[in-house]
Amino acid sequence: MQLRYFNLTEERRVKDLMENEAFCTGVAVGINIHQQKVITAHERKEPLKIGDEIYFLQTGRERLEEVLDRICE
Repeated sequence: MQLRYFNLTEERRVKDLMENEAFCTGVAVGINIHQQKVITAHERKEPLKIGDEIYFLQTGRERLEEVLDRICE
């Protein structure tokens, strides 16, 4: 019974946040900033650092070329 109460409370809190226009705008801006960082890192062929991890982004074509190069060595 306590778990159900917790879920209803959390659901109401999320609904309140979603009704808050400033919150929704902030989420949209945050997502847009992250998307731009990912796109810029890919275009510059630079790593993307998330936390302590470093990621290199590739298109499907770039990845296929890399795999085929390894196979053909």
